[in-house]
Amino acid sequence: MTLAQAAKHAIELGGIYDGHEAPADVHKLTKASVAALAGQGLVVAAKDNYPRDGSTYSYVASFAEVEVDVETGKYYIVDFLASGDVGTVIHPRALGGQMLGRSTLGMGHALGQKWVFDPRYGEMLSKRFYQSKPPTILDVPVDMQWTALDIPDPETPVGARGVGEPPVGGGCASVLNALSDALGDEIFQRAPVNADTILTSLEAGRPMQHPLMAHI
Repeated sequence: MTLAQAAKHAIELGGIYDGHEAPADVHKLTKASVAALAGQGLVVAAKDNYPRDGSTYSYVASFAEVEVDVETGKYYIVDFLASGDVGTVIHPRALGGQMLGRSTLGMGHALGQKWVFDPRYGEMLSKRFYQSKPPTILDVPVDMQWTALDIPDPETPVGARGVGEPPVGGGCASVLNALSDALGDEIFQRAPVNADTILTSLEAGRPMQHPLMAHI
């Protein structure tokens, strides 16, 4: 059955299937959301009351290939793959958008997004996009791919798990690891990695920035 067929059938059945009736144990905001969608298709709202042995997490393994111009310090991400262990894949296009979209956020942390605080007063100094540059379509590789194991999780109602944060860490770490592999281990010790960081460190033969420190 396609999603369109399921939605049509839900409207015909009504009640708990098309959103006119919501479960009694869900949050009042969930009930309001269900009511707003009533009659438009298959509407499902449920509270997860399944027994659970421990915490359930999703995992993403990411792989990146970079090219670095050692004369200018400019580098490009030329290839990227994210592979997720997220349980059952319910909506492939939505999952792919999550995987690659959040991976792009992680790439931004490696490429140019950073927080800069005044060390004395704790005031945020990087308040503009030109000071903390988010990634654009020109920063991500043309060839971005994703895949998923599609193994059902036995402790969730439909076998699926959420995937929001895991691709962020994978996107950032895969780019940083690829840069370290290309340049050597003694070029940078913090992110983001800018062209000036690469050039000054290559010239000096050692990292020219202090390691990342906590703001206390």
